[in-house]
Parts: sequence; structure tokens; C-alpha cells
Amino acid sequence: MKKFYFFGLLFVCMTSISCGDSTGDSTTESSTGLKYVIEADFSGSAASTSLSAISAADCGGQEPPTAMDDPAYTPGEDCDNDGGVVSLLTPSQYALGIKRASMVKDDGTLFDLIADQGALTNAEVITLSTTDASENIVTLAPGDLEAGTYTGIRVELYYYQMTFPVAGETSNVRIYMSDDDFEAEGSLGHHQGDITFMGDDGTELGWVDSTWLVAGISTTRGEAQNGAGGTDAETGHDRGFFGDASLWNQTDLNQGAGQDIYFATFDFPEALVVPDPSTITDLTTLTMTFSAADTFYYEDFVPRGTGFFPDTGGEAKSENDEWAPLTPTAEIEVQ
Repeated sequence: MKKFYFFGLLFVCMTSISCGDSTGDSTTESSTGLKYVIEADFSGSAASTSLSAISAADCGGQEPPTAMDDPAYTPGEDCDNDGGVVSLLTPSQYALGIKRASMVKDDGTLFDLIADQGALTNAEVITLSTTDASENIVTLAPGDLEAGTYTGIRVELYYYQMTFPVAGETSNVRIYMSDDDFEAEGSLGHHQGDITFMGDDGTELGWVDSTWLVAGISTTRGEAQNGAGGTDAETGHDRGFFGDASLWNQTDLNQGAGQDIYFATFDFPEALVVPDPSTITDLTTLTMTFSAADTFYYEDFVPRGTGFFPDTGGEAKSENDEWAPLTPTAEIEVQ
């Protein structure tokens, strides 16, 4: 099973000016701004309490076998006794293709941080690397904000792309979360869950089959690229090697015969209230700080140094294997 991990956003209101009227002693110093944090520490020392109630140590304090291995458990542990140990990779480059990113109001309406790009191929590509772990992708002035009560963030995701060792060779791996094989999207031929290798120049090298071997990839999608996700009953499209039917058959993804766009919603632990923007006088910038550390999780069945060895190691071929791209840690702060 290919488990898909998306972790929620922890919202912290840093000040009273952006979140309500201040009270107390007038000499009390307070910072101002709104702060959102996606927390996910897979370093092996601790896991954020926003991920789960289980700490990342010794299989969550349970005696093996637990139900499944999990990226929140200590690397090197085999919590489900299937021969594969918890492993985490830091890609040298990590990218997200985002069609739209919005804050969700309590009435269901959206306030865009990244406006709808129209077609998936116009997606805003956010690229992170281990040498440049931060990127400012949104800047808001007070007048750009919209008053209201917000419950979370919603993202329309085209793909993940990561650069990391596969079978001993550094590869650019793209995992498609949305289906662009529609006329409105250019009939590009990618189905949800498809995996392709990409050249450094952005050229698609071909679809991945069960071996993941670069030498064995196909430049045209065929039966060899069909995975555990089954066939989409609405479109007739065979899904690729990432995800299973429980992922792709979610209600939000049943969008009709002419669209299959992946929606991810991150709920705030408590509602965010934004007052009349004219009352926010000292907002300057919004900065997103990302970390690509440990953003690819897999079970390592044949430890043999750094890298993902799906062709011979079983990381993508064993019956109970798990692997998944993880949402990068990100802190979004307005000052």
C-alpha cells in the first residue's frame, strides 16, 4: 500500500492587533502579525504534536508489530515486522505544482493566496532545495487582506517533483496528483498517481513501471504503468503507481468525466478571525519558510546505503511496502 501523508497546519496568533483588541498594561510589549505553521519533524528525535499523539520513538512506544510503519516513527525501526525499516530521504530539490491555494472562510468561500492558474500546466511551481530552504512566494499588504473568519487552507495540487537517488542514480521524480488527460488540459496523457522521470532540462523522460529503472521507462503510457489505484469509474483512466483506491475515490475527487484535480485541505486547529484590514496598520510582508528535510518516506527492505532501491530492494514492489512524498515543513509568518 502506498500511504499518502498530508499533515495539518498549526495556527498560532502572535498578536492582539491582527487577532483582536489588545488588553492589559499599556507598557506590555507584544509582537504583531499572523503566523501559520506546518509542523513535521521526522529527524528521529521528536514529532510535532500536530501530527499525532504518538512520539517518534521506538515505534510510538508500542511493541512490534504495530499495524503499519509510519514516517513519524524512528528511522531504522521495523514497527510492523515486515522486514522493511522506516527510512526518510531529503531530496536535493523538491517542487510542488500548485494550480490554486486559498484560505477557506467559515461560509465556504475562498480567499486566494495563489490565484487559480486556469489550466494545470500553468501551475505556480514552488521549488525548494537543500541549499536554499526558503522562498517568499506571497506578499500581502494590509489592503490585500479580506476580513472574515477562516477555517483552513485549500490547495489544488498538480504534482510533486523530487530529486533524490533511485536505484543508485540521482533522478528527478514527478508524481502526478491531478489528471491532465482532458481536452481542456491539453490531453497530456497523465493520470492521477502516474510517476515519470524528468530530465534536468524539464523534458519528460517517460513513465515509471514497477521496476522504477531509468533504462526501462516508457515514453508512452501503457498497461505497465497501471497501479493499485485501479480505474477511475468516471473517466475510465487507469491510475498510476502512487496511491490506492481509498485515496483516489474520495468524494472531493469525484469531479465528473472531464476533471480530476486533487484537492488538499489543511484545517486550522481553531478559527482565524481577520478584522477590518484598515485596523491593521503595521503589516509589511508575509514570508513562507520551507524545509525539504526528510520529505520522502519509504520502507527500506534491503539496506544498502543512501537511496531508494525499488527495483531490487523491494521498496516499491513488496506486498506491504510503503512509500510517499511528504508535505515539506513550512512556516508562514506575517509581520
